[in-house]
Amino acid sequence: MRKPDSRIVRRIAWFLTFAGAVPFALLTVTLFVGETAQVRVPAIAALVTYSAVVLSFLGGIEWGLALREEVGTERTRAIALGFSTVPSLAAWAVLWLPSPTWQIGTALGIFVVTWAADQWLSSQGLLPTWFVDLRSAITGVVAVILGLALWKL
Repeated sequence: MRKPDSRIVRRIAWFLTFAGAVPFALLTVTLFVGETAQVRVPAIAALVTYSAVVLSFLGGIEWGLALREEVGTERTRAIALGFSTVPSLAAWAVLWLPSPTWQIGTALGIFVVTWAADQWLSSQGLLPTWFVDLRSAITGVVAVILGLALWKL
């Protein structure tokens, strides 16, 4: 059986990742153009909820890394397993924060901290370079978008 071309997987990953940023952008644009609470309140709720869902997904990636016995050491995989729970639990906590400002600001911080964890996991051989490049690019985009949303609240 022939090994699949990893370039295809990389292209798909880049495409899907940036397609996943579209809801962040659309919801933030809604905050800029929406004048009424009837538009803004659901947009904010959707932005906070979507942030939590994406952060949970990122934790799942780290969990998957911990399961790959062919990379890293037992210690680094155990640390990855510990890291993997943080984004999901922190994202769930974001949903309970007292205001949209706190929610979006904290979600933004969790995205950055999760990116930093992925940088460390890469330095330990658990993540390929192309994925770190992808995570760096999308974290920058999402951070800017959430920063704009935070500014517009």
